[in-house]
Amino acid sequence: MNDELKLQVASLMKETNTEAGRRALAEMIVEYTDPGHITFDYMGQLLNTRALKPGDLLIKKLRTGIKVWSHVPGTIPMKSEITIQERANYVLDYAITGVTANMQELAQGDLGTVESMRTEMMKKLHDYYTNKVFTGLTTIWTASNTPSNFVDSGAAVTKTALDNMLKTINRTAGNVKAIVGVRDALYPITEFAGWDSYGGTATLIQSMGEELARTGWIGAYKGVPLVVVPIDYDDPVNYSALVPTNKVLVIGDNAGEFITYGEPQTQEYTDNRMVPPQWNLNIWQSFGFMIDWASRIGVIKIT
Repeated sequence: MNDELKLQVASLMKETNTEAGRRALAEMIVEYTDPGHITFDYMGQLLNTRALKPGDLLIKKLRTGIKVWSHVPGTIPMKSEITIQERANYVLDYAITGVTANMQELAQGDLGTVESMRTEMMKKLHDYYTNKVFTGLTTIWTASNTPSNFVDSGAAVTKTALDNMLKTINRTAGNVKAIVGVRDALYPITEFAGWDSYGGTATLIQSMGEELARTGWIGAYKGVPLVVVPIDYDDPVNYSALVPTNKVLVIGDNAGEFITYGEPQTQEYTDNRMVPPQWNLNIWQSFGFMIDWASRIGVIKIT
């Protein structure tokens, strides 16, 4: 994603609280972005990503044994024996989305064009990946299985809870890649991010204050990007969120990996046994993700 597109997305993201704003963002993405890359542009902010092709190995290997030795001049140097360990094997899952309609409905145009439905289906497929991975990451740690990578922050994420988790992940990963959550969960950060304490006196950071005044949001906290997870809902009637809204994740470098295996596959056909004929479209793809450094992920729970 180039800088111009990032600015356009950032501008439209501020308006996603309205239907018109969400529609404008969707139209912009469809027009300027190849749908096959939306997932990786977003998922890459959470985990390492790879687009594998059929035939690529699905095994994560670890090479060990290379050592550095002390050496006495005039002697035969020591050598290391290299060992390759197959640490884990991806178990692929399949995600599929399908629609059907009779040809008369399509001809009337009430359902929109086939291409618009195809584009929306691809978006739903990518939303599914995001929801699946984010939900999986939020359930790695609980209060019962770790004393340091999980904290219950109460009604909202607090500066103390977030700062302590940043320190924990910095120790285990060396660097924090992102602070992730839905917008409501991350919003309290904007209330304390612009302030710092010098000599016991709270001082407003001018650049941060200007950003908040101008946009109502901040792009980073202590140099770590804030990544907003879009909330998907099951349907307009139940309106239940499909992603956890009560968790904030602090993710370190190289915590895990998300892969797709092959390009999205399409099946489109018309069933002429019915009158009028029934049109069908299916889109599916193989994917998987693996967390091999769970200690590099911190979970902050809010109520």
